[in-house]
Amino acid sequence: MKSIVEFDLSTRQGRYKARKNGFAVPFQKCGVKQPEFWSLVNKKSETECWTWLGKVNQWGYGRYQFNGVYAMAHRVSYELTYTKVIKGLIAIHTCDNPACCNPNHIILGTHADNQADKFKKGRQAKGEVVGTSLLTEAQVKEARKKYIPKVVTYKMLAIEYGVCRDTIQKAIRGINWRHI
Repeated sequence: MKSIVEFDLSTRQGRYKARKNGFAVPFQKCGVKQPEFWSLVNKKSETECWTWLGKVNQWGYGRYQFNGVYAMAHRVSYELTYTKVIKGLIAIHTCDNPACCNPNHIILGTHADNQADKFKKGRQAKGEVVGTSLLTEAQVKEARKKYIPKVVTYKMLAIEYGVCRDTIQKAIRGINWRHI
């Protein structure tokens, strides 16, 4: 009887012949093997961002198949470095670079922590950049100058600018558009 070392297990035919001779050779998945995680990271110094070189999603975050599921590359980087599962928490970039996989640039937190970080750094949309904005910055400034209580009312300005009374009231009072 032949021994297992006589078969070339690196080829499909070699594995087939070994199975035919009674050896328990596992089946291998077809296709290209996934590259090792750290080979897809452009490592620089400990303080610089380590850019992800693999696939990215539409927001620029790296994607990597890890433990059978696709995960964000910066989360995988954190888990591999610190060997802890971060289920239930968000991996927050301190560098604000979605392609960064440097575990020194990633902290754990909740969704509220991430939103507070965004607000503190001024990365939230405001003014005309907000997709639902009906007024421009110039219109808000103009409406604030025009408004005179009981003379030029919110309703009159709302009709002039083609918005509802509530929208113009919030813009004039600074509830919305408080940054100007």
